[in-house]
Amino acid sequence: MKTRLLSWSLLLAFLYACAPPRPQVPQPEVPAGPLIQAIEQRREAFQSLKAVAKVAVERRGRVRVYESVAIVQRGQDRLRIEGVGPLGQPLFVLLWDGSDVLLQDANQGEPRRMGPAALEGVLGVALSPAELCAVLSGNVSAQPPDAAARAGCRNDGRCMVELQSGDARRLVTLAPPSRGPENGALIESVDRYEGNALVFRSRFALPGRVGGYRLPQRIVIENPDRRISVTVQYEDVEVNVPVEDEAFVLSGEDVQ
Repeated sequence: MKTRLLSWSLLLAFLYACAPPRPQVPQPEVPAGPLIQAIEQRREAFQSLKAVAKVAVERRGRVRVYESVAIVQRGQDRLRIEGVGPLGQPLFVLLWDGSDVLLQDANQGEPRRMGPAALEGVLGVALSPAELCAVLSGNVSAQPPDAAARAGCRNDGRCMVELQSGDARRLVTLAPPSRGPENGALIESVDRYEGNALVFRSRFALPGRVGGYRLPQRIVIENPDRRISVTVQYEDVEVNVPVEDEAFVLSGEDVQ
């Protein structure tokens, strides 16, 4: 029994030693308050989005590409994603009205009410609807009031902000100030952890000014450990334009 316990202890110690370290806030540390304020200003500057995008979903080396995906978003709590086939036929509609996630698949007919893990089942990446809204607008989702924060900056001018509440931890990388827009910080990536495990990483590239707002034209959501990634490439996009309530309703259908 002692030999078995010793073997397990050595195995666990070996696995812990081989586990990749979590990224840390760089030195020197700086006051987190101004950077958090810039992040919040950016989130508040975003009102809505209407876009057509190309979306590629890769799971363990197998890639499925949706050439035309319509995305409609209002604030950080309303979202509609609709896939369209090459002949204009509807493929799916994913809807979040701030409360429920509904999925209507062309192969299944009636829309279904999805549970808390809805997006993990669809995308393969475990993120909440609010987190997906934040990612699609190049933002970080709002943090609990009790979240602890610290920050640091590197020699190249990039800064990192660590936000932690319980086991949930986010590491936000901000672009150098010279590249930041007037309406808040320009975010380059967000790593989301639960304990030591990476839940997902979002990376933002090709920022362009749309409607007075700097929006990344390419967004990657990934979990390298599970070999899963979702790439969103905006092709036609409007920001901060009126969006009607009807966009977030599946009319004429009974929800199962």
